[in-house]
Amino acid sequence: MHCRKTENSRMKRWLLPAALLALAGCETLAPRVDGPADLQAWEVRRADLQGLENWRLEGRVAIAVDDDGWNANLDWIQSGEHLEVNFSGPLGVGSARIAGTPERLEVHTTDGEHFITDDPETDLYWRLGWTAPLERMRYWVLGLPGPGGNPVLEIDGAGRLMQLSQGTWTVEYADYLVTDTGRVLPRKIEMRREGVRIRLVAGEWSVTER
Repeated sequence: MHCRKTENSRMKRWLLPAALLALAGCETLAPRVDGPADLQAWEVRRADLQGLENWRLEGRVAIAVDDDGWNANLDWIQSGEHLEVNFSGPLGVGSARIAGTPERLEVHTTDGEHFITDDPETDLYWRLGWTAPLERMRYWVLGLPGPGGNPVLEIDGAGRLMQLSQGTWTVEYADYLVTDTGRVLPRKIEMRREGVRIRLVAGEWSVTER
């Protein structure tokens, strides 16, 4: 799949303080807005992205926790509620496979670690020394807010998410790409909270249309 980058420098941003209400596993937005046209674009885009249940993201990820850093290839496969995330570090060092649902994730590493968790953000840190908010990341990588956390959204005039504050995390979208099918998806994402920074660069998106 070949992709082309959009020109983010031309994007006009609108700030949307938002309260999200859970509805059938999705998020419904009830924001205060500065421009109705921007809200309409966001609502159309949000509805389309929430309908993506089966997709694959291949790229690179860099995770920094305090003074420690780690880089890896990323292969994320989402099939409905089931996810499989493969991190492959240089020469296999630090490689890990995480698979399951948000309620039960199983982790295997090349260092021999094997455990089951319902709190990967905490357990990955204590067991492996790095962390990732996988439950919400499945939404963030698409350019959507995740469940809960009273997110605050900043979008551009085309309805694309530029910045998201949710829970203790801030997510910034530095670049988007356009797939061969015409769908615009994030290319460069930075997720950060105190002591943790995750940078993700998407190389290829594959989406199974509904």
